Formats: sequence, C-alpha cells, structure tokens
Amino acid sequence: MAQPKYHQIAEHLRAQIGSGALAPGQRLPSEPDLAAQHDASRNTVRLAIALLTNQGLVESRQGLGTFVHEPAKPFTALLSRVKTPPDEQHASAGLPVISPAADESEMVRLVVETGLADQDIADKLGIRTGDPIVIRHSQYYIGDVPWQLINSYYPSDLAGGTALQQAGSIEGGSIRMLAELGHPQQGFVDEIGSRMPDGREFAFFHLPTGTPVVVVNRTSYSADRPIRLTSYVYRGDRVRLLHVEGTIPAAYREV
Repeated sequence: MAQPKYHQIAEHLRAQIGSGALAPGQRLPSEPDLAAQHDASRNTVRLAIALLTNQGLVESRQGLGTFVHEPAKPFTALLSRVKTPPDEQHASAGLPVISPAADESEMVRLVVETGLADQDIADKLGIRTGDPIVIRHSQYYIGDVPWQLINSYYPSDLAGGTALQQAGSIEGGSIRMLAELGHPQQGFVDEIGSRMPDGREFAFFHLPTGTPVVVVNRTSYSADRPIRLTSYVYRGDRVRLLHVEGTIPAAYREV
C-alpha cells in the first residue's frame, strides 16, 4: 500500500537531514517550493512539516520559516557529587553539579504554596492522600537558557508555621532547619525516570512537541520517617545524568 503523499515528502526531507544535505540550523525550502518540487498541495506540505516537527527534527520560527533542529550541547548533572539549591544547602543532598560552571546556574523565581498530597507524593512522604503539604517551587536558568525546575514537598506537620512556608531563602538551609526541629536527615533515595511534560514544564523549557523531561525524585529521611521529597526536572534533550564512584585519573574525568 502506497504511503500518503505527506509521508513521502517527510521521508525525503528526513533523508536529507540524516545525510547532512540539510544541516542543523539550515532553513528548509519554502512551502511553495516544496509543493512544486513534490507536485503536492501546500496543505500536504504542511502535514509533512508538522510530522517532522512532532518528531523533533525541524522547528518553525514565526515569520522566518522552518529550520532543521539544531541540538544544544547538553548540560551534565553529576549525581554522585551533589549540592543543594541555595536555600536548602546540605553537604549531601540537592541540586546536581552541572557543566558548564555550576555558578552559572541562577534561581530566578521561587514560589511557596500549600496543597494536598496526591497518591504518589503521599506514598513517598509516608502520609495519607489528601493530607496537607508545603511546596516550594524554584526555577533555574544558565544564562537565558531554562535549566532546571525544582519542586520540594514537605509534610505540613513538619513545615507548617516555619520558614519553609514563607517565600525567600532559608538561613542555613531547609535540612538544617528540619534538624533543628528534631528531624535530622540520615539518608536519601534517588529515583530517576522520564515522562512527558505537564503544561508548566512545557512552557518553562519551551519544549518542542514530543520532547520528554527527565525527573530525579529524591526522598530524604530522618531516622524514623520521610522528611522531604524533592523533584529535579530537566528537559530530556539537554541533560546528561552522570554517576561517578571512586577516584578517576585526571585525564579521564568528564567533569
């Protein structure tokens, strides 16, 4: 059975992109030119371009045309040597070290709110679905590039009425504050996975359609209970997660 015309056009353009005949960042021929080249209508050409857009191969720029997607150099999150966000500092928990320089990462927005735990958050925090929680949302950029979303969730019986429920940095960090409240961190568990973005993540990262996000969920524990769940969210096409153990010869170190 013959492929639809728009599939044929998409395959032709995909082959040109794969061979380098259409290089990253290069503008595709205009819709009229593609229609004439393939003896097709402009609507058929638009369907072909939409297919390639959904596959992340091309991107449209308003008023300029359609261009071959130019992959950005990925940032590196070194999970075995981690630091926390400025308001949650602790020697062994939080924001992964990045490449390029970690001090280029800047938090530009912090929102604090109360909410109710869904089943997943409740399971990780050892509370019941619908129990109240305190949530701290942070946005990070490297230069003008959206780099990371951080969402930290705290059981309300620990965080309610404390500085964790207030906007702004926490002097000494949240881990120290929880320790002072009688809940010192003794360890944590990281879960790493990928999924499709929600609306807020899609807008923040300016994601091409079909691009997943990578999520690192870190559950921190005191001696007897979970005390914090932190989700680190990255765009899936611009991050590498790196784990290193032991001593690596200098010539072979990636970060």
